[in-house]
Amino acid sequence: KFCGSSMDGFLQEFVEISPKRLVKLPDDIDMTVAAFTEIVSVSVHAISRFDKIAHNRRDTVSVWGDGNLGYITSLFLKYHFPKSKIVVFGTDANKLADFTFADETHLVNEVPDGFTTDHAFECVGGNGSPIAIEQIIGLIKPEGTISILGVSEYPVPINTRMILEKGLRVFGSSRSGVKDFAKTVEMYEKHPEIIDYLGNLISSVNTVRTTTDIKNAFEKDTQKSFGKTIMKWEE
Repeated sequence: KFCGSSMDGFLQEFVEISPKRLVKLPDDIDMTVAAFTEIVSVSVHAISRFDKIAHNRRDTVSVWGDGNLGYITSLFLKYHFPKSKIVVFGTDANKLADFTFADETHLVNEVPDGFTTDHAFECVGGNGSPIAIEQIIGLIKPEGTISILGVSEYPVPINTRMILEKGLRVFGSSRSGVKDFAKTVEMYEKHPEIIDYLGNLISSVNTVRTTTDIKNAFEKDTQKSFGKTIMKWEE
């Protein structure tokens, strides 16, 4: 079961959950950042799986996607693998400017000559997913691992011939479990500056007292291309 997907989401009046599925947050955490810990935990889950299955040549790990998911994934990659060079590819120079923690950022149509990467994370999704995956397959070194995180509504063609030729490993992640939430909170506590970086994603905080306030917050969210819309519940 997954709230908001396979069952009613957190707008239901009562949320029933087993205590063993709960993870305690630090007392002093910024609650506006804590509010989107779920999507952070998905990135942490993908990185944990990557760490188990990818080979140890990790000099360069690249992320495709300059949106929220790309930002979160590249941030946590930098903290999980501090010795690796984290390179981010995107389509918007203004968005890429916010990736101050990354070692390099590039526009997808300005790839440096001779560039290769040991592994890659696809965080694009949507209509841009096929192009991103094709570019990743072209630039990744043989026997590399590709993590697919971007969600697409339609089937995405993948160049299986090159996957076979290069001996690549491809896996997807879109969910997380209690262990991933616990690991995420552990990272919050160990590296408190992560909270500051994640705070840069917050585009608006909306006080909610009525159903109209909820509707207005969702409408505001559809009008932006980057950042998280936070709903702050008050009586």
